[in-house]
Amino acid sequence: MTAQIVISFQSYWFVGTGREAGVYADSIPVKKKLSPKHKDLVPCVPGKTVKGMFRDAFITATRNGWFKDNPSREHLEEYLFGTPGPDKHNNKESDKNKTENKEPGIFGAPGILHFSTLEISDAVRAWLCENPQAVSELFRTVKSTAIDAATGTARNKSLREYEVVVPLTLKGELSFEEKEIQELNFKDSKDFIARLNEVASLITELGGKRTRGFGQCVITVKEA
Repeated sequence: MTAQIVISFQSYWFVGTGREAGVYADSIPVKKKLSPKHKDLVPCVPGKTVKGMFRDAFITATRNGWFKDNPSREHLEEYLFGTPGPDKHNNKESDKNKTENKEPGIFGAPGILHFSTLEISDAVRAWLCENPQAVSELFRTVKSTAIDAATGTARNKSLREYEVVVPLTLKGELSFEEKEIQELNFKDSKDFIARLNEVASLITELGGKRTRGFGQCVITVKEA
C-alpha cells in the first residue's frame, strides 16, 4: 500500500548537508540532480528526515492520549518506525540471532513504514528541464550574526551565511503492508492514513533554524 506525503513550505527552509560551501555559504541544503540529463541540482528532503519528524510527532501524539483506544499503543512507535540496535562493537550476539529475532528493542528492527525522498512535482521538474536557468531562483542566501550583549554590536567572527530554499511544495511516498497495519489494530489502510494525517498536523516546521522562523510548513498524507 502506498500513500502520498505532501509538504507545503510557507517560509524559507533548508535541510542541511552538514558541509560548508567555501566562501559561498557556511551551510547548504540537500540537493539532487534535476534529471539524469541535467547537472543542475534542485532541493529535496531525505526520507530519513521525514521519518524522524513523523516519529517525533507520533511520540507527542501518543503521550497526549491520541491512540489510547488502540490495544497496541505501547509498542506502536517501535513497530511503525523501528528501533535502533545495540552498539555493534559491544554486541556479542551472532548475526544469525540478530536476523532471527524480530522483537523491537532487543537487536534493533526496521519499522513497517518506509518513507521516500520528498521532491519537486513532475510539473515543476518538467518546466525546469525546459528552463534550467531558473533553477538558481529556487535558492537564496541569508546571513545571521550574534550580538554582544555588552556592546550591542556584532560579535567578532560570528557572521554566518546560509543557502536556503524558497517556499515550495514537495511530494513523496509512504509505503507499508496493509496486513501489518491491521495487526496493529487499525481497521484498514484508509483508517491508518487518516490517523497519520492527524499526527502530521503536529509538524509545523521542518529542517534547520526552525526557531528562527525557517521551515514553516503544512504536511498532509493522502491515499495515492
